[in-house]
Amino acid sequence: MEPTILLVDDVRLFLEMQKEFLASAAVRVETARNGREALECIGKKRPDLVFMDIEMPEMDGIECCRTIKNDPGLANLPVVMITAKGDAASQQRCRDVGCDDFLTKPLSRAMFLETAGRFLSGLERRTKRSTVSLPVTVRAGGSEIAGWVLNLSAGGAFVAAPCLAEVGRSVQLCFQLPGGTLQECRAKVVWTQPAQGASAGFGVSFLLLSDQTRSALEQYLKSGIYEA
Repeated sequence: MEPTILLVDDVRLFLEMQKEFLASAAVRVETARNGREALECIGKKRPDLVFMDIEMPEMDGIECCRTIKNDPGLANLPVVMITAKGDAASQQRCRDVGCDDFLTKPLSRAMFLETAGRFLSGLERRTKRSTVSLPVTVRAGGSEIAGWVLNLSAGGAFVAAPCLAEVGRSVQLCFQLPGGTLQECRAKVVWTQPAQGASAGFGVSFLLLSDQTRSALEQYLKSGIYEA
């Protein structure tokens, strides 16, 4: 059975961003908008991991985490607090109520998934992605830039290039598979990655691929020729 992750934040934008981070992971996702909703969801759904914002109405993340950790039946539930402040005082508040880890906004997709993986050792992708190296042209809003597709699946890709569009907006990718025809794919930007010890770039989810394009991608990924 797939593990369940509960995301708790009163700002819909942040909930949607975290859901996009987990879109390819083999997990079920539940959401709540404040601490009270989170406790109700925990009682009904019994999640395996909670990511929770600190500042929320009705019941904030600190009080909710304290309630969870003081309940003998819930004390072992991992809770990762998310704070807009990375200062020592905010981190200490999280520790004082027994949280298992904390992250600071703006969230990095890589760090978010790495943190989830520490608590859910079996965390895997629903759609397997493969490491590749394909030159790509990215177009959006009348602008064009060159980059590289470094990670590819039949459902999406990671592009190493400055992002021309905000998260949620669409871009056009143009790249050629080895020995194949030129592929033009419309895609939605689902996350961005700043240059912090890794390639700066952005992740996309393909939109309405033609049967021909999807088939070409699947055949290329099955061929294994990119693994040389």
